[in-house]
Amino acid sequence: MNRFFIRPMLIALLLLPHSLPATASEGSCYGYLTELVRSSDFPFRYVGKDKVNLLIDEDDGEVVRAQLFFDTDGTGTIGWIKYTPATRVLLNSSAELEEPVALSFDAKFADGYAKCLAEQQAG
Repeated sequence: MNRFFIRPMLIALLLLPHSLPATASEGSCYGYLTELVRSSDFPFRYVGKDKVNLLIDEDDGEVVRAQLFFDTDGTGTIGWIKYTPATRVLLNSSAELEEPVALSFDAKFADGYAKCLAEQQAG
């Protein structure tokens, strides 16, 4: 592949953040969110935290909802989270949608996520 093919392909991929797993190596802010979830006390039972990725279901600017999964022969769904950046509240919404469980996490990733969002909005 030459660089004239790769560049438009990368731009197209960056425009589709909701269809791709969020990882720390992406050019978006979702990598901070992935690390925030990995640092949390979410009950990771079937896989190590380092293997967990996020699939963003919704991001309306106020709330981010995501599916937690790991790669396997199929896709191993672990659960779902809801994160509110303004209040820095991370919820495990897997079991009880009406009463999700608040999770603790490493605040440095919330700081990084907030800073990244501010930089993106600034242009």
